Amino acid sequence: MTYPNTRGPAASPTREALRRELRSGFRRAVGLTALGTVVPGAGLTQTRSRKVGWLLLVVAIASLGVGAYYVMRTGVTNAVLAIVARPSILQLIAVAFVVGGILWCGSIILTAVQSRPTRLDRARTRLLAGFTTLMVFLVAGSSFKFAEYATITQSTVAKVFGVTSTDPGAGAQVADGEDPWADQARVNILLLGSDAGADRIGIRTDSMILASIDTKTGRTALISMPRNLLKAPLAPESPLRAIYPSGSFGAPDSACDQGPGQCMLTNLYVDAENYAKAHPGAYPAGDQPGRVELRGAVQQITGLEVDQMVVIDLKGFSRLIDAMGGLDINVKLSGYGTKLTIGGEHDASGRMFGVKGYFEPGRQHLDGYHSLWYARTRAADSDTFRQMRQRCVVQAIVQQVNPAQMVRKYPEVASILKDNIYTDIPVQNLPAFVELVERVQKSKIASVALTQKQKVFSNDPDYALIRELVQKGIAPPKATPKPSSTSTSTPTSTSTPTRTTAPTTSSADSYETC
Repeated sequence: MTYPNTRGPAASPTREALRRELRSGFRRAVGLTALGTVVPGAGLTQTRSRKVGWLLLVVAIASLGVGAYYVMRTGVTNAVLAIVARPSILQLIAVAFVVGGILWCGSIILTAVQSRPTRLDRARTRLLAGFTTLMVFLVAGSSFKFAEYATITQSTVAKVFGVTSTDPGAGAQVADGEDPWADQARVNILLLGSDAGADRIGIRTDSMILASIDTKTGRTALISMPRNLLKAPLAPESPLRAIYPSGSFGAPDSACDQGPGQCMLTNLYVDAENYAKAHPGAYPAGDQPGRVELRGAVQQITGLEVDQMVVIDLKGFSRLIDAMGGLDINVKLSGYGTKLTIGGEHDASGRMFGVKGYFEPGRQHLDGYHSLWYARTRAADSDTFRQMRQRCVVQAIVQQVNPAQMVRKYPEVASILKDNIYTDIPVQNLPAFVELVERVQKSKIASVALTQKQKVFSNDPDYALIRELVQKGIAPPKATPKPSSTSTSTPTSTSTPTRTTAPTTSSADSYETC
């Protein structure tokens, strides 16, 4: 017995209409899930949990608005550095990224679940689940990566800058629009390159450069300290005066009976460290004896107060140059007109050995390894020319550093900084120092050479003369007088042309210009 169909043809949707409804519902679910991935909570506002969605959306927009306003008001660089200078803020940001990432991912999943049609087929259900998983991984990966960067930054700042007793003084953070260097005419930064390493005993500062910067114009003088300088004057309060009563490092005291080479300026760092080990309590707790003595000695040598100090070991220097992408350097012949060597030493008879290669002259792009050797090599000439090459390398770093390149390699750069660099620049002064570096990049970098040509003899230096040379080097350039319109020129004889001889590569003058 058959019963009539009482529902009628209009009471049941056709199969095609059902398919269209499911396709439309599937596209809506995918769209809302994608929207919730781009804007936290936005997709959720179109589901049953719209109140939660609106709450997340308002919080996200408010946070983004506050951040954008702060960046626009202070500038990107200052905004970032203001955060970096506050470890507690960095820690809070790391936690915020983790918590925010979890809530964001939860809202994406909830959006997909609540917007999915109830009668969605298995294939589309799996496709929606896969798409949702991909979006969650995208948000989670980004959130946790930002949290990782915040944590890396916090640990790097704590390790590199540490807790410094240096008075922030000029250069500290000031109100918007004010010059952080208004109260300080010059800032002097001592740059030390140490040869610390597993194959070395103790630390020697093979590179010692005092950068004296005019804070108004950015004009900078790089003053190289000769590594083999003898009789370096010690600071008046130096504990080493107990064994060097003359007040000079080494001669004429008996501590240098083993040879004057033991009392070169490059050995002052390790000498202070050894003295501190043998005499506990000689230096205040927390002070690094080598840094303290070098700061004091350089101040006595140059007559300039050392405001800040930066120490980098050779391995860190090489890695930092590689992270920068290398340096463009005008490679020159040695001071005696021969090719510069990579490595190399001289034996007792003066014969060179241990050469690993040679530099070809001309403008080149050098990686970290070769940039380091260009700054270090001296087997083919002398310390005088090496000092000049070191100043050229420092100048190239200052002029060629690309902040965007460093940001792209941020974890690597942070690792280099944390493991290989020390500075006593107060962390709260970072924005001011970044501004100072920008002024330096736009200005002239000059060199002050303390060499035999300037009558500075390392074995018997005239420190009064050195201080005079330093004052001349940091003095502002004299204004060039305008020629008088009424002046007349005296014609020169052209019957016998004067022949000028170009300076040869063996002249120290050719090294003064990088």
